[in-house]
Amino acid sequence: MEAKVRAFHALPRTEKLPDAAAAVPNHWAFGVCKVHIHHDTHPRDDILLAVHVESAYLNHSGPPAALLSFATAREKAEAALPYLLDAFTDPRLACSQLGPLAPWTWSTPDPAMAAAMGEVLKSHGVTAALCQVGPDFVEPGDATKCHGCGLSHECFFPPDPLKRCARCGEAWYHSRQCQAKHWKYHKPTCRPPVADAAAAALDARDYYRKKAPTDPAACALMSSLRLPDGHPNGGETSLPLHRLILTGQDTPDNMRLLFGPQYERTLQDDHETARTEFLLDPPPGSPWHALTASMHDPSLARSLRPATDAEKQKVEEVREMQALIRKRVGPGKSPTSVDMEAIRKEFKSNWSDKLPIYTLAKNTMDQGFPHGG
Repeated sequence: MEAKVRAFHALPRTEKLPDAAAAVPNHWAFGVCKVHIHHDTHPRDDILLAVHVESAYLNHSGPPAALLSFATAREKAEAALPYLLDAFTDPRLACSQLGPLAPWTWSTPDPAMAAAMGEVLKSHGVTAALCQVGPDFVEPGDATKCHGCGLSHECFFPPDPLKRCARCGEAWYHSRQCQAKHWKYHKPTCRPPVADAAAAALDARDYYRKKAPTDPAACALMSSLRLPDGHPNGGETSLPLHRLILTGQDTPDNMRLLFGPQYERTLQDDHETARTEFLLDPPPGSPWHALTASMHDPSLARSLRPATDAEKQKVEEVREMQALIRKRVGPGKSPTSVDMEAIRKEFKSNWSDKLPIYTLAKNTMDQGFPHGG
């Protein structure tokens, strides 16, 4: 490896391409991808390609090698490094039009590989500036490059048409391997397109009342939540939201399924508040317990999603507020407006921030409200 690094350092390195009529940055994007040379899935079907995106100059790593079969990004980077250096130092592999040339900057579309390759380059003493490997994200909807490896379909031998993500249609891949590698980055934004513009304009309540009953997937979800037919209370969202949270099914996909693509616009605050209330696990005798008693279904098991760090912090704030209220009014009693005013004075100018916490604390603590069972 030392010899390869020395050969790489010996290459001329300029900020712009030396032969370009215009000042074209000497920036390269590299990626490891699988080429289908064998009929079966063979571990040595991986190839590293480095592309100068603006000019389409191409360097490659020579014969296929096993580069994607390792478990961690660090192991993949270690395996890929000699091939990456060869792509620039070996005259048989580098672009003949350019001649010997090291990149000024480079990037790769996989953030994990970018970070790992930077560490590996540094550990082998590569020029410090080139140890900064940028994650080169492909814009959603860009059909000219694979969103997994960042390379154009024209880089492959023979050219391989890119295949579109069947779910959202906003990402393109040249292989299943690239799609699988990219999924953890694509998943948060991968949503089915909204074919019905009118449905997209509905608020959460109207979508649940008018549109969700026409969607078989939404109907199946409602059935699993034991929601009564006909949408009780005129299609109010409190009951389905309550049961989604209770069963741990209040994921973005399910929220969109029942409440529409714009659910965050009208339901996000209610969702966050209801999540906090559930995480507080209010006892019998609390207003929350009394108000939600009719929403419970004994056949639905409580299985909340784990709390996020932000939710844990909010729950802790509510617990502290409940301790202040109990200290003043005693257990099993309701705070009065006089009690609230006394607590408000403790927070002085911060009360506007604490009022939502006070409301949550009061509604989820035992105040002696009647309850069944």
